[in-house]
Amino acid sequence: MLREFLDASVRALVEDQQAVQIREERNGSRLRYTIYVADGDRGRVIGKQGRIINALRTVAQAVGAKNRVRVQVIVITDGAPANTGDSESTGDSE
Repeated sequence: MLREFLDASVRALVEDQQAVQIREERNGSRLRYTIYVADGDRGRVIGKQGRIINALRTVAQAVGAKNRVRVQVIVITDGAPANTGDSESTGDSE
């Protein structure tokens, strides 16, 4: 469900939709989504001051919190991750 949301959201933002790939990795209570986009679309996915990627991360973290899973969303172009800050969140009540 979350992967489909990220896929639809990212494809709506980019010009080169064929280059979009999303890899999902689960490790216990951690879930990592790595989004691969074309180099020219990196800024579209990140947005000004990281607002778009942070909004996507917020939604992903909310879904993860509901399911008690830590969610991380990373954007990568040409093998280099975008430097947009930490994106992990816990679903545990602390």
